[in-house]
Amino acid sequence: MEKIWIIQDSPQAEIDTLAAALGVSPVVSGILWRRELRSMDAAREFFNPSISHLLDPFLMLNMETAVAEVSRCLDEHQPILIFGDYDVDGTTAAALLHLFLQSIGAKSEYYIPDRINEGYGVSHQGIDYAAEIGAQLIITCDCGITAVEQTEYAHGKGIKMIITDHHIPDDQLPDAVAILNPKLAGCEYPNKHLCGVGVAFKLTQAISKSRGLAAEQAYQNLDLAAIGTAADIVMVTGENRIILSEGLKLISQGKRPGIKALKKVAGITHDEVTVSDVLFGLGPRINAVGRLGEAMRAVHLMTADTSSKARELSAVLNSENEARKMVEAKIFDEAVRKSNSQSDPREKRSLVLHKEGWHHGVIGIVASKLKERYHVPTVVIAVNHGVGKASARSITGFDLHAAFSKCADLLVTFGGHTMAAGMTIDPVNLEAFEQRFQAVAMEMITEEMMSPRLKIESVIEFTDVNSQLMETLRRLAPYGPGNMRPLFASQNLEVIGYPRPKIVGKNHLKLKVRQGRTVLDAIGFGMAEDLELLYANKPLEMAYVLAENEWQGRKTIQLELKDIRLMN
Repeated sequence: MEKIWIIQDSPQAEIDTLAAALGVSPVVSGILWRRELRSMDAAREFFNPSISHLLDPFLMLNMETAVAEVSRCLDEHQPILIFGDYDVDGTTAAALLHLFLQSIGAKSEYYIPDRINEGYGVSHQGIDYAAEIGAQLIITCDCGITAVEQTEYAHGKGIKMIITDHHIPDDQLPDAVAILNPKLAGCEYPNKHLCGVGVAFKLTQAISKSRGLAAEQAYQNLDLAAIGTAADIVMVTGENRIILSEGLKLISQGKRPGIKALKKVAGITHDEVTVSDVLFGLGPRINAVGRLGEAMRAVHLMTADTSSKARELSAVLNSENEARKMVEAKIFDEAVRKSNSQSDPREKRSLVLHKEGWHHGVIGIVASKLKERYHVPTVVIAVNHGVGKASARSITGFDLHAAFSKCADLLVTFGGHTMAAGMTIDPVNLEAFEQRFQAVAMEMITEEMMSPRLKIESVIEFTDVNSQLMETLRRLAPYGPGNMRPLFASQNLEVIGYPRPKIVGKNHLKLKVRQGRTVLDAIGFGMAEDLELLYANKPLEMAYVLAENEWQGRKTIQLELKDIRLMN
């Protein structure tokens, strides 16, 4: 599919004025201006995210009530059960809250539901386990906002609930002691983009503050908060940027046995861990054990207190991740064949696929890959034991949660966000759901929305790529939604060098590119299909991000290509 390049429109006069005021190049000042860092003070604060700028946790609605209930259990030595979701966000939140409570003397246990046998959210099995250990309080992590019936079930067993979640609430809320969710109506907490582990962290911050503990008591678990924050793809601005920045430092230091061991099996050997390392190294391995089996193993790893135990568990997570890849690849191939046998997804502006026997632990990844392939909202449904369980991924401008709401009468349950959602369905309703969902998509999605877009920071010359720009790019990190890695474009380029452009690995392009007298290395991951363009003997324009490639102790600047076009 041809990509639409959107080159950001910025007032050059204001950018030049800012460049003069800060003593930087116009390219650098343009990056700052577009992020609204238009003064020395604003730039200084952004480039130096500090724990001291974290928000007061008591700004969150119901925080005082939640802290009071936890303190009661602490003072009365009552067991507390932490109930977490089985994904990265939920398991890191459960590990963080459990470790914190244990560190201040609480009797804390944790429970993660089995994806296959219990499904998403608070389960009766988990509540029964709380009763078995004598817990009078369950604290949920990254789930529970829709657990109305389950909360009543817990009440019947004499168990109270505190819900910490970040998903969109329904009209009816559970009758919990306290609900901590920045999206709750009436909650004035400024950061509406906390993920599940972020909310759990704020609770530990509030408990520390209330009980007069050292702030470090909560801060020492920011490595876990950072993993969940990065993996859940939330906005990397404000408080989330601070959590991520400080947490990545702790991960880099490698003091936690489980995370240190996980870094090793993931092949992360460089000194400074990045968001990419979390997204493609740590996160998938933590997720894998929950996708194919028991997610409790991820929490066991993150809470491991010895190196030997951590090594053993990290090997398990790594092995499960390899198995996950095989299952996922098989389902993806089947899904592509099914899609090809049907009408073009782009004609229906959506894709709904279902099959008996698909493993629902990996269908979220499959849905993401299919969405990237066809660039339409995609719903993948695994039917097992008479129940359909779905994961869905969307494109910009199409609200999945709202679309599922319009199909609510056909669904058993549903939930999620604008861009990612899940649901369960009775298989007898599959055909009706597919027709309804496609009708919603046909009404809401335009042709333009189905074209992938590249948001270009600015068009630059190769001579603009210097040490000041590269240092600015380093300090802009960590990257993520709200602070994406700058994407540049350059024009009038030619491919040079011997050997000529070649395909490396499975389908990656590797080449040298010249503009004027400046030559830079370039690599295009998954772009082998563009090889023909490079032999057209016509001027090219390329969209890319700038990266530093290290080989045998030598660092060089490299273009990571995102698109190649022939100049008109």
